[in-house]
Amino acid sequence: MSRKLSRVLDEIQKTEEKIAVWQEHLKELNLLREQLENQEIIKSIRSMKLDSRRMLDILSGIQNGSVSFQYAGEDTPGTAAEINREEELPDMAGHIEVPYDRAPESEDRNDEEN
Repeated sequence: MSRKLSRVLDEIQKTEEKIAVWQEHLKELNLLREQLENQEIIKSIRSMKLDSRRMLDILSGIQNGSVSFQYAGEDTPGTAAEINREEELPDMAGHIEVPYDRAPESEDRNDEEN
């Protein structure tokens, strides 16, 4: 076998090994992201300081779509203000709206540093 072909085959093997390592790393990062998102969700729900019954009602409402979140501040694509347009929400009796303010930038930075 020629040296050039041998080098190319070696390079292909090394590249495939690196790709496998990076794919595994990506899976781990995606899991970490999901865990951190879940922690943020829990922190947000807990910060509402609701009694157990009210918290269950809110969580049930989120799951069945009867709860909407209204953001304070400007609307950006992908926010609840865009998602919860009237034409996308069915007419629901007992519709609950939960006000939600985004955390100040300084809090986000402190969380990232820890």
